Amino acid sequence: MDEQTFLTLVIDDGIEAARLSYKNDTLKRNGAIAGFEACRSLNTDQLADLLKSAEKASEKAMREGAPDYWYWRCRTLEIEWVCNVVSAVRMNSGLSIIINPTVRGMMKAAEIIGV
Repeated sequence: MDEQTFLTLVIDDGIEAARLSYKNDTLKRNGAIAGFEACRSLNTDQLADLLKSAEKASEKAMREGAPDYWYWRCRTLEIEWVCNVVSAVRMNSGLSIIINPTVRGMMKAAEIIGV
């Protein structure tokens, strides 16, 4: 499976999970879905840059006490999740990673690729 196909599966799975997890919280649901969608079709360098900018945006929203803080925080968390799962596959293939993958990220990567 190529990286873009894998990325699309991670994103689509994540959007479905966000819709269920945040079905009663529009702000968080919209932020989470926006985070996943922002990752679509990006390469690893672009994902790393996106994560950095997302972290800055959510930190700014927190510092300013923004009423939409949870939108930005959920957006960042889902971008981080995508980077986590993508990094798990890359690590397993001996490639450079975006962030250190977690066990949950490795488990999700294995589930998606069918291991």
